[in-house]
Amino acid sequence: MRCRTSGSIGLVWVLTVLGCLALAPASADECPAAGAEALSVASTLDGATLRLGDGGEVRLAGIEAPARPLGLPADAPWPIADQARARLAALIAAGPVTVVWASADPDRYGRRHGYVFAGGGPVAQALLGDGLARAREYPGESACFAAFLAAETPALAASRGLWALSQFKPRQADDPSLADENGLYALVEGQVDSVGHGTRMTFLDFGRNFRRDFTVMVPQEVATELTGSGVDPGALVGKRVRVRGVIEESGGPAIVLDDASALVVIDKANGAAVGN
Repeated sequence: MRCRTSGSIGLVWVLTVLGCLALAPASADECPAAGAEALSVASTLDGATLRLGDGGEVRLAGIEAPARPLGLPADAPWPIADQARARLAALIAAGPVTVVWASADPDRYGRRHGYVFAGGGPVAQALLGDGLARAREYPGESACFAAFLAAETPALAASRGLWALSQFKPRQADDPSLADENGLYALVEGQVDSVGHGTRMTFLDFGRNFRRDFTVMVPQEVATELTGSGVDPGALVGKRVRVRGVIEESGGPAIVLDDASALVVIDKANGAAVGN
């Protein structure tokens, strides 16, 4: 059940959100390259992973490359993934490769995450602009999120690359199948029906049935950040918005908004972002 009290927030979740908020995002047109280290790249493994000359692996921070659909046979072609890998290889070949590490420790697959630059330019932003990756803010990877969203926006608006495929297109908030997407990352669009307020959370409801309809859960810190950017959560009733995040079950499908940049107000006529 979706509880609108401070008790609904677990300690681990609070610490995770605060950790994400600790890093200020870059401005919308840059990804910091200060302190970059040289990399020796041997090959590209997929659209977001590099193999180094020493056998180590680097995962491009802050983005998600096209993944094969569930149930697709391993030997079946998946052109968008091949395109992403080929484009990454071409970008890496453009010049000296450097990295700003997003984390000191490897992930559970043994890969270090970092912001990679080649020929003086940020590799991830080129992939995003081509529609061959989508921005995703993993824990500790906030530094370039605003810049990555800005790079992604034209490709999303033009349905370029992965955005032309049904599994990547923004989902509609009134789609009942959202309830089956628990644990999956998605973009969701819809009109805010009502706004509720708890002691530590603001709730953007996209329907009247709290046990079934989609909700965006906005921590107080993020609500304050939204207001500071010119988007008052309390004034979103009747507005169409797009949010992104991991869908979870909370008496109905929900996304916890962990960054103000992950919510935009969109124009009803053409789906273009008009908010923060």
